[in-house]
Amino acid sequence: MLYVQSANASQSWRVFNVVMCVFFSLAAYVNFNDDDWYIWVPIYTVPALLSASVAMKPSLAESTSWNKLVSIDFILCSLYSLYQLFALFKKMPSNNLENPLIHEEGREMGGLLVILAWAGIARYMSPERVKGIESSQRAAVIIFWFITFLASIPLLLWSLCFIDDWHKDYGHCNGMFQK
Repeated sequence: MLYVQSANASQSWRVFNVVMCVFFSLAAYVNFNDDDWYIWVPIYTVPALLSASVAMKPSLAESTSWNKLVSIDFILCSLYSLYQLFALFKKMPSNNLENPLIHEEGREMGGLLVILAWAGIARYMSPERVKGIESSQRAAVIIFWFITFLASIPLLLWSLCFIDDWHKDYGHCNGMFQK
C-alpha cells in the first residue's frame, strides 16, 4: 500500500510539473511580442525548465542544486514582485478601486504570483517531503487535488480569453489580441 501511495504521489508530481511547464512555456512564448520581452521571457523560461526537468526526473526535486535554483528564482521573483507592486500602485488611481488586471503591471504581478506559488510548492511539497506528513491515503488525495487545482488555475484563466469575444470583458486578456 505504501508503494501505491508513493507511485501516485510521484505520478501526480510529474503531472503538476508538466502542467506548469506548459503554462510557463506558453507565457514565455506570448511575451516575445512585448516591449520588455527580454525581462519576461527569462522570468518564465526558468520555471519552465525547472518544472520540465522535474517532470522528466522527479528525484531531481531532492537534489541540493535544484532546490538552490528554485530558491534563487523564488527570491528574484519576490524582489521583482515588490517592484511591480509599487509600479502598480503608482498606476492605479488612489480614489478608485479597480481591477488590477486591467493594468499591465497587474497582469505581470499575477504572473509573478503564479511563479512564486509554483516555486513554493516545488520547493516544499515534493513527494519525498510530503511522505513525512502522509499519515493516510486521505491526506495524499487532498494534497494531490490541492496541487492539481493550483496548477490548473492559470491555464483556466488564460483559456477564458479565447472564448468568443470574452477577451474584451476580462482585464487579464488586455493586449492579447492587438494587431
